Amino acid sequence: MGGGLTPRLDGRRRFAAHLGIASPDRPLLGGGVDPIAQIERAHVLGFAGITDNGLMLRPPDVQRQMGERLRAFGMEMGSFTHDPPGEGPRFFWGAPQPDLAAALAPTFAAAERVSGVINLVLLDAGAPRADQLARATDNLGRAAALARARGFRLALEPVSRIRVPLALVEHMAEAAAIVARIDDEALGLIVDSCHMALGGEDIPAAILAQADRLRVVQIADVPGRVEPGAGGLAFAPILAALDRIGWRGMLEAEFDPLGDEAAMLRALARLG
Repeated sequence: MGGGLTPRLDGRRRFAAHLGIASPDRPLLGGGVDPIAQIERAHVLGFAGITDNGLMLRPPDVQRQMGERLRAFGMEMGSFTHDPPGEGPRFFWGAPQPDLAAALAPTFAAAERVSGVINLVLLDAGAPRADQLARATDNLGRAAALARARGFRLALEPVSRIRVPLALVEHMAEAAAIVARIDDEALGLIVDSCHMALGGEDIPAAILAQADRLRVVQIADVPGRVEPGAGGLAFAPILAALDRIGWRGMLEAEFDPLGDEAAMLRALARLG
């Protein structure tokens, strides 16, 4: 993989390239911000798919084109967020949601076009925490029933307040308890190595404990949400835990590289 050439991901692990973490203006790969061009470049570089936090900010026709291009290349859509980043209004699962079907309709329509797992994050609306968690559990249960009827997949992600100041649920144990209480096959969990590391969590132990409900794995090193190897997080135990549970899903490369594209690809390739 030397000689100045851009390496290609040809190992046994399957990676997804992000089309922007906090903004669609900062995708993982070079080649501009056009999502179709990003999919094409990801395919050339050997990525198995993409993940797109900003999918819900894209017009329906663009979403449709993305889905068509992914299918043409034999690639997958990873996760996308129901409540995309940006300056718009937030969605609070812990607040009353009398017409949840209407609130989820655009997200379900996007899932029809691109497939993928719908990423759900619980944000703090400012009400008493116990009340919010009770409402969130009820709303998530209703959402799971709606998703199951349509063949869609949802996943709850615990996130650190260090990166998401409004986070209501920061730790995997609490997120897992909510998902277990709902006990619907349409609702699973997301492991994000950055958020979990910031929370001081045992990531390999969480992977083993939540194997049956794990739907998405997102990788980033810390501090700074950088590529694996550029920070201080030990990835070997995380990968060993994923191997132990027989993980066959993608690893979503959800980080902003410190190095250039070739160095970033080499860092991913070192994960196997």
